Amino acid sequence: MAEDPQSQGVPAVVKDPAPEVAVLVEEEEAPKVDAEVGKTLDDNSVVKPCAPKEKRDFPMRETVISLGSGGELRFNWFVSLFGLAFLWGISIYCMVEPDNAKVTLDKWFAETIQYFTWFYIVGNPIMTFFIFWLAYRYGNIKLGHKDAEPEFSDMSYFAMLFSAGVGVGLFFYGVSEPLWHQNSNYFSEAGYRSQDEIDQWALEITLYHWGFAGWSPYIMIAICCGLASYAFDLPLTVRSCFYPIFGEYIWGWIGDAIDGWSVVMTVAGVCTSLGLGVIQITTGLQRLEWVDPTKTELTGVYVAIIWIVTAFATISVVTGLKMGIKFLSVLGFSLGCLILFLCFVMEKSYYLMNLLVQTTGFYMQWSIFQVPFWTDSFGSLNPGEGRSVDGNSSETWWIGAWTVFYMAWWVAWACFVGLFIARISKNRTIRSVVFGVFLAPTAYAIIWFSFMGGIGLRQARQALELEKLGTDFFQDAAHYQSDSSEFCYDVPQEDVYVDGVEDPIFVNTLPGITPVCKFDTTSSPAAWFNVMYSYSYPGTGPDGNFGGFGQFLSGLSIFTLAIYFITSSDSGSLVVDTLASNGAEEHHWLQRVFWAFTEGGVATGLLVAGGSDALGALQAASIVFGLPFNFLIIIMCWCILVMCRTLEEHGQANENMD
Repeated sequence: MAEDPQSQGVPAVVKDPAPEVAVLVEEEEAPKVDAEVGKTLDDNSVVKPCAPKEKRDFPMRETVISLGSGGELRFNWFVSLFGLAFLWGISIYCMVEPDNAKVTLDKWFAETIQYFTWFYIVGNPIMTFFIFWLAYRYGNIKLGHKDAEPEFSDMSYFAMLFSAGVGVGLFFYGVSEPLWHQNSNYFSEAGYRSQDEIDQWALEITLYHWGFAGWSPYIMIAICCGLASYAFDLPLTVRSCFYPIFGEYIWGWIGDAIDGWSVVMTVAGVCTSLGLGVIQITTGLQRLEWVDPTKTELTGVYVAIIWIVTAFATISVVTGLKMGIKFLSVLGFSLGCLILFLCFVMEKSYYLMNLLVQTTGFYMQWSIFQVPFWTDSFGSLNPGEGRSVDGNSSETWWIGAWTVFYMAWWVAWACFVGLFIARISKNRTIRSVVFGVFLAPTAYAIIWFSFMGGIGLRQARQALELEKLGTDFFQDAAHYQSDSSEFCYDVPQEDVYVDGVEDPIFVNTLPGITPVCKFDTTSSPAAWFNVMYSYSYPGTGPDGNFGGFGQFLSGLSIFTLAIYFITSSDSGSLVVDTLASNGAEEHHWLQRVFWAFTEGGVATGLLVAGGSDALGALQAASIVFGLPFNFLIIIMCWCILVMCRTLEEHGQANENMD
């Protein structure tokens, strides 16, 4: 240990391993020096900012296994074993007793919702307001050192964070979620709103779930980890965020527990999404008839898709962040934009533009204060507890099944996505991170749901219109019903006249778009493909048998969805390996392969043993176990504030120290 500078009676110059870097501290505020780890600690145990040429060593557990080829495996055995034991323990429980596991974990989930709805709801706007204030007050602080440039272009940066964060979900819920919200919630069941108002509120609720609320937990961890690692040169792990609180204790079992828990949350989140996404892809393959539509035993198909995705994810993660992950992210994002554009130009485009402007204003009006604080306290009362007698209340389960579920799910994914965003945000300012991770994705979500959700809502309304025309004029509600589904209706391609009525009862201003479908709540994944197949353009082509764009758009959707799953899996593997390796950003490729195969193995085991019930049980478990992280993320507000103040005190608010 070095001598205490205070004992020398002179100003202390604390030197970093880089000889040109020094921090001058006045005598009366001289810090304690720990030469073994090359840090300086003030009274708040905050590491001083520095710019070393090499990463410093920290007293964390580490196991090194030498390989014959000259390489070596380096990992924290406690974090790795803790994560694997807990993950496989809960997974095996879900596999061996899927029904019992689902009942038990669903009960835990229901109790979490019952007692902590208020906490999940209020925690999110606290994060949102703090992030906006942080961008205003400390926006010029950099997640890195002076003159360092961001590693990725703005386009690549946005594509990667988007692919890791929400890319898959936009395909799952882009069409179906607004349709779900046409009933059962407070805004649709109030008893005095028109169908137009209900549909607009359906979009508003969807966008609240996918806007600022979704990205708040991600950006909190991203900024906290980014500051700790790239401004203070601490390891790129979740534990480093809490150095301002625990100080040197963070390198011991406390930090190991935090990182081990983060490993569990990351792998569980990726596995459940991988498994549930496979079910979505299979639905599309059956619609394309690449898989027998009548086949009900689909376990073999599920397993094949999981391991195809895992194989490509393994190749991607082995090639590294700047090659495989970056390339696939840009490709997936570009294809998603292509699908969005094609649907926009083939639909009623000016209706979608009107809806976009209207929804943007609605979101800005309601999603900042009212909806983020809505706990549905009266609607969640059961009969006998004071439930409304006028019948105009929301369903008691709705707030937990949707809004609280989303708030909990974003927190459950926050370790994975937040740490990944921190990794790709190196050398960016806080303001640019907030813009790129907070504002830009929210703007894109508004466009996506206004267009894709707007298409789903319009077509569902048109289906109801055709059903009513059949009842009113042909005494048969199924008069226009499609042969393909009882929920779909063939749109007449010419104006429809009936005897005794001078004007047409139906005027087609959108020829080529047929059939249109109502929402089938028993098969919500089909909603996306119903829209894709609606662009059929019957009677067109050289021989009048063009066949439409349905197969092309559905095939493109499945391919894009698969890419998003690959990017989620490879990003998750990279993050888990980083956590298990004490924050090391360079690892032996075998370690990445191990974690990629672990994700595929868990997802396969769950689907084979218990199907969607086992996956749902693990998903419920990850949300319940994510409750402590909601508390930790809120604590991160203080940790970020301490780090920013420290950087500002050392003249790094506008530029980093030299």
